[in-house]
Amino acid sequence: MTRTDPVSFVTRAVLLRRVWDDPLTMVASEIGLSANGLAKLCDRLGIPRPRRSYWLLPETERARLRPTLPPAPAGVNEEIVLGERPQPRRDRTRLSLDDRRRQLMDEAAGIAVTEGVQEVSMKRLARDVGISEAQAHNCFARRLDLLIALARREIAEVEASRRGVVSRGTNVLTNIVLSTTNYLHEAQARGPLLQALLMVPEVRAELRDERTKMAHEVRQPILESMMTRYGISEARAMGTNAIIAAICLRAGSLISSHKVSLEMAERLCLPIVIAGARSNASAMRNNLD
Repeated sequence: MTRTDPVSFVTRAVLLRRVWDDPLTMVASEIGLSANGLAKLCDRLGIPRPRRSYWLLPETERARLRPTLPPAPAGVNEEIVLGERPQPRRDRTRLSLDDRRRQLMDEAAGIAVTEGVQEVSMKRLARDVGISEAQAHNCFARRLDLLIALARREIAEVEASRRGVVSRGTNVLTNIVLSTTNYLHEAQARGPLLQALLMVPEVRAELRDERTKMAHEVRQPILESMMTRYGISEARAMGTNAIIAAICLRAGSLISSHKVSLEMAERLCLPIVIAGARSNASAMRNNLD
């Protein structure tokens, strides 16, 4: 599947295999497209693409996640022609500033996960999405500004996911199980990117105060709920929460770095978290006796 010949053909099945065998940037370079262009081609052809975290998984887990080829969308052939003749330059799509910023962040996220944050540059991003470097700098003055914005976006998505899950809980124990499970799943999905971004000292320093404030806002209602429901002291509530949070955070870090599987982390974390919640309930019963 190359463009060394005047006319190249590829089937949807072959393209599916390639984009799940090698990073999008590598496959795209072989067929004369940008990574963004290949992503759009796959979407148009109804070919599923791996998530950003896929490339950091062990080979055995990647093999398990590879999908079968879905039916072609209406009007799409199974065999695709890659360039019968030099294609005329298409007019660049005019995007709003917000849409262009999202596009650049999406492209940067893909590069950061598959190749490393060090490979993200404004020049590379501009080339990959088909705009000038000056236009890219109109969206983000510096590479660091883009990385910070991307980290903020990922953190906000994790928090939104947490809030959505907790709102579905019907009691304290259910909320604890749901929020713990959700955190571990987010660690698998977004952890590799967030971990890579927060390894950049300037990004970590810029977000330190925001993350501290967010952690307090999340923690305080939990402590108040524990003290009210179980009648335990603030010190015990803080201690219980700190220990459980430390266990979950460590598990999330191990998932993000692919040192343990999601399934193993759930098996190890959930019994500990549930036992902690039940110990508080036991303390409440003892206080009532």
